[in-house]
Amino acid sequence: MILARLLILGLAAFEFSNLFGILDFTLDFSWVGLIVTSLGVFAVIEGVYYISKRNGATLPVFPYYFVAFSLWFDAMGDVGHFYGNLAWYDQAAHFLGGAAVMSVALGIFSRYQEKYKMPLLSIIFISLAFTALFGDLYEMEEYLEDKFYHGHQVRLGDGPDTANDLMLNLSGGAVVGLLYFSSKRKI
Repeated sequence: MILARLLILGLAAFEFSNLFGILDFTLDFSWVGLIVTSLGVFAVIEGVYYISKRNGATLPVFPYYFVAFSLWFDAMGDVGHFYGNLAWYDQAAHFLGGAAVMSVALGIFSRYQEKYKMPLLSIIFISLAFTALFGDLYEMEEYLEDKFYHGHQVRLGDGPDTANDLMLNLSGGAVVGLLYFSSKRKI
């Protein structure tokens, strides 16, 4: 898990280096938005893993790496100007982000299934609700970045784009949920 932490913190260091002019990469949106996303996600996932460990539950390592990969995918889309040049890239990023959140949520809530004998479909539903929550938070970050940093609409798309982003977040989560359901039903 140390490598996953280093991947996220290394990404944040790269973003800060560009924000302060140490590096000079260009991007489509803003370094502030990328930093808020990287450090916000890092704080949440560190908190989740810390609290789980403190309560005697060891979460799987894979979701942490999946989250790190998702953050890098998002940042490289911005730095590589893929968001502006590849119509499918934003959709892939939202799908991947939803899948990453769902993998963390399933890691957390699967402990309840074991401890409290919760039905598998309940665990998947609760995890999918968390995926929707974090997809909503990401869209709110885009809105707030536009409002307070850019001063006009740059990052947040129009109504259909935002609805599509939210749908793809849930779709990514649903695919992971279906895979999880299939793997548990075979046991």
